[in-house]
Amino acid sequence: MLRKEPNTDLAWSALYSRLESDSLLNKEDHILKHRRRILPVYWAAACVIALISATVVFYFHAEKDITEQLTLQNTDSGNILVKTLGDGSTIYLASNASLSYPKSFTGSKREVSLQGEALFDIAKNPAKPFLIETEKVTVRVLGTAFKVKSCGDGKFELAVQRGRVKVTEKEGGNSLEVVAGQSVIFVGNHLYKYLNTDKKLFEHYTSKMRFKDETLENIVHVINQNNDSFVVLKGNLLKTSRLNVQFCNNNVNEMTQIISLALNLKREIRQDTIYISQP
Repeated sequence: MLRKEPNTDLAWSALYSRLESDSLLNKEDHILKHRRRILPVYWAAACVIALISATVVFYFHAEKDITEQLTLQNTDSGNILVKTLGDGSTIYLASNASLSYPKSFTGSKREVSLQGEALFDIAKNPAKPFLIETEKVTVRVLGTAFKVKSCGDGKFELAVQRGRVKVTEKEGGNSLEVVAGQSVIFVGNHLYKYLNTDKKLFEHYTSKMRFKDETLENIVHVINQNNDSFVVLKGNLLKTSRLNVQFCNNNVNEMTQIISLALNLKREIRQDTIYISQP
């Protein structure tokens, strides 16, 4: 495994000195602006996104498998801590939040517990269904992307970005299927569905991302999920390199420059793709 101790502060300084000298600061990158979106092959699997509010602990109940438990905590008040789990799911952990999860998902269901608020981007796996247990309702993923907010007083909100989910009241057993463009709230012990036209519900969690000892493969995976450009790492050894890095409202061009400068890597743009490789 290739491991380095990059100086990301130096990389930032070098990048912005270059941008300033070229009069590119505060201007949108034109190299990639008009290029069509290319989705990576592994993104063909449907994903699920869940936003869970502070002060609540969620448990994804499943068989109790004996496996090593890990805990991820975000003590940074200004950034989102991003972590990709072993099954390919990506977690965007908000400030003062913590996530407990197994080192590997070995049972018939995937189970984690959360304190605080997070955005979940869960890889679809029909063999291991994804269930979210809240105080008043149960959410079952049917292959989709959504955010969910649940408070300690029983309040619940869910908005679907893509696909559909099934929400079931714990008392009474009434269920609603919610599809893209729809939201559901829990009021007076009942679920109510309505149209939702807000297209910025998910942007906050990807604008200020921090990666801690994360592999380049996982960092690039997240970049490709959330942007209109395709980044490729050339070389299997390079994919396992680890990096501590923070992005703040950066476009793909800037993020890949930061990564390349921090690890002294080669960066090339060809048509719709950015390639990163060893020099």
